[in-house]
Amino acid sequence: MAERSQPIKRCAVAGNPRFPGGGGDRISGLANDLLGHILSFLPAVEAVRSSALSRRWRRAWTHTPDLKISDELHQDGFLDLARAVLAQYGAPDIPSLNVTISCRFNLGPATAAWLRDAMAGVVGSICVNIDRYSLDQQLVLPRSLQAKAMTLNLSANFHYKPLLIFPEPAGAAAFERLAELSLSNVSLQIDGLGEFLSSFFPQLRKLHLRNVYNVTRKGALNERPLVLHMDMLDDLEVGIYQLMLLQVVAARLQLLTVSCHSFESMAALTTDTMVTISAPRLEVISWSSRFPKQLNFLTDVRCVRRLAGLLVYWPDISRIEYSLPDLVHFIQTCSGADQLDVSVDIPHGRNPSMLAKEDFMECIPCLPNIRTLSLTILTILRQLQSPIGPSVFSFLRRCPNLTLLHIDLSTLHQLTRQDRYNHVFPDDDDETGAAKPYQGRELDPWKPPKDKLQLVSLRKIRISGFFGTDPEMELADLLFGVGAALPALERISISSFAQLSGRVDRIALKMKAWFPLAGGRWKISPLEEIIWTKDMDGLL
Repeated sequence: MAERSQPIKRCAVAGNPRFPGGGGDRISGLANDLLGHILSFLPAVEAVRSSALSRRWRRAWTHTPDLKISDELHQDGFLDLARAVLAQYGAPDIPSLNVTISCRFNLGPATAAWLRDAMAGVVGSICVNIDRYSLDQQLVLPRSLQAKAMTLNLSANFHYKPLLIFPEPAGAAAFERLAELSLSNVSLQIDGLGEFLSSFFPQLRKLHLRNVYNVTRKGALNERPLVLHMDMLDDLEVGIYQLMLLQVVAARLQLLTVSCHSFESMAALTTDTMVTISAPRLEVISWSSRFPKQLNFLTDVRCVRRLAGLLVYWPDISRIEYSLPDLVHFIQTCSGADQLDVSVDIPHGRNPSMLAKEDFMECIPCLPNIRTLSLTILTILRQLQSPIGPSVFSFLRRCPNLTLLHIDLSTLHQLTRQDRYNHVFPDDDDETGAAKPYQGRELDPWKPPKDKLQLVSLRKIRISGFFGTDPEMELADLLFGVGAALPALERISISSFAQLSGRVDRIALKMKAWFPLAGGRWKISPLEEIIWTKDMDGLL
């Protein structure tokens, strides 16, 4: 009883000779930098509160390399808290600042002024994200920056892009430390945007311009060309509305991304548009916008290894005249690429009989260099009969030397997977039916002839977003059903959504029964993927 009444001793501190075993509070014995790293995972206000733990923890938060300031948990009085955090931080230089604002009443001119002053003291990275709403006032940047990276996303409103002001730089070296610049959902007011960036940001290695409006002082879209001459740049993304001319000269550029809407409205107005690229080290081109009327590469693009972001409307006759020929020219120009990522958009109302009238892909040449193909199917499955097989078949015919194939079906159910009552599940509750081998549906007027697919090099197939509906099972039959010539096949992986966690077993049962695939076995992985692997032991 006497022992039980003794007071509880304080936790031991690591390194204390009275506690050679090192038990108890080992965290407090860590160096300041390590404590600061741990606290950097917390919002700044919560990190400050750690000072109340003990004398050892007082001001330990000031060693955090990343201040995270958000109004998510402190909507009222956010600006006062933000000011107090920076005032107590003490050090004149802030390693990194991450600000997230999601409440409309925290987006006034006082917040914009605080952001400007706070960014001036950052020496590492700046990240400002406006969630749900838009910055109500324009944001004026400091006249000089010490930061090495800056990411600004100032709007969650599709129609409104707040104005970001670059003031007159304090000098030629005002922004020379900045190596990464990413601007999203903003409006700029710079007559010579490309010349400005090239002159005052000479050390940029990464430049991302996403959903950017370049406007005149009267608010109209500025149609001046974007001309970039940047020696250090290796990653460029251009997403500027109503772009007429893009000229890029970048000796080190490896990744070029042209995102949506860059040339859309200009092409609709039959305005001449032109892109000229001089980048001898270019390796990846991601192009999700409409192609300009003239696309010129001044340097050899045989070094390009991956083409991504491409969109094909299949087969929307009204769009062929400006989408398919340009796509063909682009692929032929970059004929050395061995990876191809394409999104296939199948408009509402297409059915197999309409797709069978002609092969939409006949004008695309054979692509013998493509080794990795990724297809994302864009449509609403429950509104169509079976458009998946014909579209995939058309691409596979032109890539005879494939080794890796990925098909993303997740967007097929983008409207139905939100509501469990609208899921398009197959009628697989009858286990006697699940044991029947796949015969195909009698409703299909056309089936892709598998004997014309000679994918003798294909080693791996990955299908994501799989529900197990009849059209998807027909796709599986095309890829690895009876009669498919796949002598090199080693692995098939099929994944679905979290909503189907209770039905993966049934889908796996159907796969085993319909596609036995001699020489390997089906199983379910711990991550609930349905996987077929070749029995390598049997080959020895």
